[in-house]
Parts: sequence; C-alpha cells; structure tokens
Amino acid sequence: MTQTLTRPSRVRLAGLDLTRAAALWCILTFHFNLNVQTACPGAPAIGFVNYANGSLGHIGVSLFFVLSGAALMVRYQAGCPLRAYFARRVLALYPMFWVGWGTLFVYGDLLHRNLDRSIPLWRLVWSALGLDGYLNALAPNFYKIGEWFLGCILLLYLLFPLLRRAMLARPGLALAGLAVFHVLWTAFYPGRLEIEHHVLSRVLEFALGMGLALWRPRMPRWAPWVGAALAALVLFVPLPGPRMMNLPVLGAGLCLALWPLGDRITAAPVRAGLQRLAAISYPLYLVHHVTLTILFVPRLAGRSLDLPAVAGVYLVYLVVAGCAALALRVVTGQLVRLAQYIRKNGRA
Repeated sequence: MTQTLTRPSRVRLAGLDLTRAAALWCILTFHFNLNVQTACPGAPAIGFVNYANGSLGHIGVSLFFVLSGAALMVRYQAGCPLRAYFARRVLALYPMFWVGWGTLFVYGDLLHRNLDRSIPLWRLVWSALGLDGYLNALAPNFYKIGEWFLGCILLLYLLFPLLRRAMLARPGLALAGLAVFHVLWTAFYPGRLEIEHHVLSRVLEFALGMGLALWRPRMPRWAPWVGAALAALVLFVPLPGPRMMNLPVLGAGLCLALWPLGDRITAAPVRAGLQRLAAISYPLYLVHHVTLTILFVPRLAGRSLDLPAVAGVYLVYLVVAGCAALALRVVTGQLVRLAQYIRKNGRA
C-alpha cells in the first residue's frame, strides 16, 4: 500500500526547493548565454552551454516538469477537491502573468504603437488563457512572456487530477503505460509543434515526478546514487535516438538525486534562502527573458567581452531580473488584495 504523505515538513520542502533552484539556474543561465553570445559573438559562457545530448536549457526544463509533478503530488496526495485545486492553480499562475503581459502590451503595443494589426484581435484570448507562447508557433498572436513552457504546464495541470487517480491506484502500471506511450509518441511524432514543446511529450516527466513523491517516504539510501548515475549517463555519454527519449531519464534522475540532498540541509539560513528563492521563482521565470532582450542585449550588441566582463554582466542580470520578479510579485499581490476588497465590499 502506498504510504500517505502528511503535510510536508520544512526540511522536505527544502529538498524540492533545492531542485527548483537548480532548474531555475539552468534556465536563467542558458538564456543569458544564448543572448549574450548572440549579441557578442565569441563571448565566453557562464557554466556550460551544451552537454552530450542537449543544452543547459533542456536540463532545466526537464527538471521543472518532474519537479512540478512531484510538488503537486506532495500537496494533493491525501485529497484533491477539484474546485479548490483549480482555484489555487488559477490564483498561483494567472494574476502575475496578466500583470506582466498587460504591462508589456500597454508599453510596447499601445504606447509605442508596435501592435501587429495583421494578427486577429480574437487571438488575445490565447494571451488571456496563458497559451499564447505555446501556440505562437502555430498561429502568431500577442505573445509577450511565459514562452511555450507556461502553456504546456497549464495543460499538464489540467491533466493532473486524472494522472493522480491513476498513480494512486496503480503507479507501476500507470508509469509503464506512459513510458510505452512516450516511446511510440516520440518515434512516430505526428504534431506540428516542436516535439519537446508538445504537452503529450512531457506527460511522462510530470508523472515521474508524481511517482517520486509517492516513493520518497520509503526511498532506500541507494536510490539517489542511482538517480545521479542515470543523470550522469545522459549528461556525459552521447546516446542514439531522439533527445526526447532520454530527457525523462535526465529529469527524473536529477530530481531523484537532488531531493534527498536538499532534505539533508539543516542550516536555517540556507533553508530560508531556498524558500525565498522558491517564492519568486515563478515571476523570475516570467521576467528573466524579457529583461535580457529589453535591457541587456541592445546595450551589449557588438561588444567584445572576456570572462570577467561576462561574469559581471551575469551578476547584474541576476540582480535586475530578481528585482523585476520581486516587483511583479509585490504589485500583483497588491492588485489581488484590492480586487478582493472591492469584491467583498461590492457584495456588502
């Protein structure tokens, strides 16, 4: 019988927060390297750009999908009332997205008159739903922030209640079935989106995270070493076949190694730091790319940068993006509270 997770402790959350920090570093650093090396050809990279089977961005994205499934299963294993679940997802994701998107739309498209009038206005619906980045490759729209990942994770959140039921009933059978589907889907991919952007390509990673959450309370001590070995195999050994075949192994292996490592953190300042970083990880994900393209790339274009210069720009970028994320979080919180106040007094 599957062991039930009670309300997660702070130490256990530190394991997820460490995993989240690692994924966030990969995404932020990958986009920094990509933009700086495009603006300044020959500039050195921070960390690394590629591994044996992909890029630093692939690592971060895969880890985020596995982490998302694990975090939701930790919270909702004991019960998942649909109304409360969807309400919480909407409040967690949409207000900050709407504020960020609306700010850029007003600033760029309205005030600076950059509105593309060839795009039908009804496609603003995709932006309202947070699916504009996901669908932009199929139908140009008014995409500003969030990239394809936001729409993909929103669709996975819709699938979570069904996946949760299957994972709680027969986790081994559910994962085996999803693994077979993943292999066939990857081998005979019929879609128009890039395969790595399609929601069905990411279901296995999401479900593997859910499975890790179920297994974590009774995980043997050797399990993190197995996760590290699997991740190392994908990181350092060129593998045959499409990358989408090995990404679930990479994401699940890294999460399997990092989660228990984070659980061992006992230093209160480190746990507090990880918790604060987790609190701004979503707005930081939303704003980091646009921060690069608006504030940094135009000022760096054509310059010759050595490693100390790149490192200095990288630190400034992290600070600026962090401040922008914090500002987005604070402003959104104030607007949500104002809306709640108006709604409450309107009823009165």
